[in-house]
Amino acid sequence: MKLKSIIITLSLILALFNLSAQDNYTRDIQLEVYKQDSSLYKHAFTGGFNHIQFSEIDLNLDGTNDLVAFDRSGFKVSTFINNGISGVVDYTYTPKYIDSLPSFESWVLFRDYNCDGKQDILTYFSGGVKVYKNTSTTSLSFELVTNAIQTDYLPDDGNDNRINLYISSTDIAAFDDIDNDGDLDILTFGVSGTNVEYHKNLSQELYGTCDSLRFMLTNKCWGYFSENLSDNSVTLFDTCNFNVANPESQLNDENAKKHSGSSLLTLDVDANNSRDLVLGDITFNNMTLLYNSDNTTNLTAASMTVEDQSFPSNLSSTAAVDINIFPAGFYLDVNNDNVKDLLVSTNCNSGCENYESSWLYLNNGATNLPDFSFNKTNFLQEDMIELGEGANPVFFDYNDDGLLDLVIGNFGEFDNSLSLLYKPYLSLYKNVGTAANPAFKLVDSDFAGLSTMNLDLGGGTPVLGLTPTFGDLDNDGDKDMILGDYLGNIHYFTNTAGAGNDANFVLNQVKYQGIDVGSFAAPFLVDLNRNGKLDLVIGKNNGYFTFYENTGTVSAPFYSKKTDSLGYVSTLEPGFFVGKSTPFIYEDGGEYKMLAGSSSGYIFKYDNIEGNLTGSFNKVDSAYLNLKEGKNTSIALADITNDGRLDMMIGNDAGGISYFKGTFPVSVGPEYEKLEGINLYPNPTKELLTLDLGTNNLKNASLQVLDLLGKTITYQKLSASKTTISLNGLSQGVYLVKFSNDLRSKVFKVVKE
Repeated sequence: MKLKSIIITLSLILALFNLSAQDNYTRDIQLEVYKQDSSLYKHAFTGGFNHIQFSEIDLNLDGTNDLVAFDRSGFKVSTFINNGISGVVDYTYTPKYIDSLPSFESWVLFRDYNCDGKQDILTYFSGGVKVYKNTSTTSLSFELVTNAIQTDYLPDDGNDNRINLYISSTDIAAFDDIDNDGDLDILTFGVSGTNVEYHKNLSQELYGTCDSLRFMLTNKCWGYFSENLSDNSVTLFDTCNFNVANPESQLNDENAKKHSGSSLLTLDVDANNSRDLVLGDITFNNMTLLYNSDNTTNLTAASMTVEDQSFPSNLSSTAAVDINIFPAGFYLDVNNDNVKDLLVSTNCNSGCENYESSWLYLNNGATNLPDFSFNKTNFLQEDMIELGEGANPVFFDYNDDGLLDLVIGNFGEFDNSLSLLYKPYLSLYKNVGTAANPAFKLVDSDFAGLSTMNLDLGGGTPVLGLTPTFGDLDNDGDKDMILGDYLGNIHYFTNTAGAGNDANFVLNQVKYQGIDVGSFAAPFLVDLNRNGKLDLVIGKNNGYFTFYENTGTVSAPFYSKKTDSLGYVSTLEPGFFVGKSTPFIYEDGGEYKMLAGSSSGYIFKYDNIEGNLTGSFNKVDSAYLNLKEGKNTSIALADITNDGRLDMMIGNDAGGISYFKGTFPVSVGPEYEKLEGINLYPNPTKELLTLDLGTNNLKNASLQVLDLLGKTITYQKLSASKTTISLNGLSQGVYLVKFSNDLRSKVFKVVKE
């Protein structure tokens, strides 16, 4: 082991022992991360994109529209400040505005419904549309206007028949001024899923202003076309016989079961002043443009007369949308030329493109006569840590240089050429910084070659949902790997490199020792019972934790299941069918605590673990620090800045990670003051150490030997003032010896030669 490069200061361990006093974190987006080509990720810690809905709004109130990206697959929001350079696409990830926005689910679009020049919010709620008014003055703020927009589905009977305007959680409706009278109208597919309903806003007609939300269903077959059920083509010039003077509510249509999902985008592509329509469909890769030939003054005769299934290629010599699957379009000015551009992403929840799912078309024409030029398939994604779907981060010093590197496992990157439709892998980010100033670089996008390794013996395929954990299972001085998967199995990889070398993982056993926790195994190696041997705690799909005790030896583990519900705790939240627990266990003042990610995205904290492995743990928090970085979270902690404060990485369903820097300083209270008159010698040593406590108090005295990550190697109670410590069997390197009594503790750094 390279001793000069692995000497890590005492503050690392003090941080581990004092975490209860430093549960305080600040989101940090300044930590540098480099791509394999050595260029810098501009938005490294955005947290990934899967299936994005884009809207523009002035977040910092500087007069320039910025960008909000909402990921429907994990209900995750990202905010970007537009740097406002004319003709240039230049955004900066600025997450501080996220907390000023309400929470969303399924879909959200920002539109100025009351004509005050500020973008308001329309979002899904219980089969309808919830509206927030933008009340920003000196800072960003919103006020709830209604939980459900209402519309009159029976406009011709003379009664007020307003009920909730139905828009499904799957669809993307169009919110636009369809009749050019200044207020915001709504186009949405009816429940039958074949015809578009036009809900006209009567604000101007009733009140002479555009600041109200008073809707009426004025056309159940807007544009006189119908979408075919067998494909995503349309039938033009539909007679729409059902669209009589007194239309019946579509909510009770007998064909309601046919509707599966559609996206709508309105824009004027031919400068005739009427709204043309772009359709996306849940089972197709393309988008269809329908030309509206309405040339009436009040735009009361919408009629789609031409169909283009290769949008936007027939508007110019550019590539047609071809994104798997269910594309949805968003029209906004991306490059500050006062002309709206086109962004396209997938509108699905899973089983579709998740790695290059943000297509950008720049508009070289006008907003009402666009000339689209295909630009890229990974707008903003190209500059963030992005692993497709799912991200499970782990700190691991893969090259044994004393700096913690970062390994991230994913669920899978979408690839429809594969039988599983996803490519699973581990990404390795080498720490190329220093002990005090870390920086990471992607050095291997398929660490250990797992994307093509057939770990599913029955299916003869790789496995998805990769969650790694590292520990020296064969007692040879380097750390081996246990890998969990979505089938509920774990797999054992031996590190054959030897101490001081780059890790080299060789598959030792598929379905290690027959361990199967059902689905989504998230293993964590830790000496939970403090007997010097690494045990296994495994999170799983149902939200509980399975505990396997190592009843073998330090160099030949054998894992015996003790319980399927360790601590009798679960991360399953109300309204969720699964919990997807992902444990991280750490030292806190000499006792174990546990953080756990979950399906809901909230982070759980537990204590009352020490000496209580058959009892009930205490749930300290089910919304730790109020952090929610998207669904299916996973946590890693370590003092990567060597300042005595634990830092935190959080992975999420969108395939990215967020970084939070520990901000609370190490306590210097009397309980952590240095103990006097203690000697530990010889140091360095080849095997034996002597600990002489002198006259220090032996009440509740104990001794621990730990590795540099704070994991206990040996633990014993002390009853004598002089003790011999054996480092036999441990590899060369730096270790820590911690003495504790009922008042305080002291940590020594020792070197084994």
